[in-house]
Amino acid sequence: MKPKVVQCDKRGQIVIPKSIRDELNIEEGAAFWMYKTKDGIFLEKIESPSEKKVKSNIKSSKR
Repeated sequence: MKPKVVQCDKRGQIVIPKSIRDELNIEEGAAFWMYKTKDGIFLEKIESPSEKKVKSNIKSSKR
C-alpha cells in the first residue's frame, strides 16, 4: 500500500482517507484501540462483541 499524507488539525484530529476506510470497511462511529509505539501511533479497529459497549462508553463520555 502506498503511504497517504494526512494532517492533524488544531483539535488533534486526523482523517482516515476514504480509500482506506472503504478497503477496511470503516464506518462512522467505528472504535479503535490506539497504541503509542517507538515509531509513532498504531490504530487497531475493534472487531469484537464488546465493540458496541466501547462505542456506547465513548458517546457517554462526550456528554
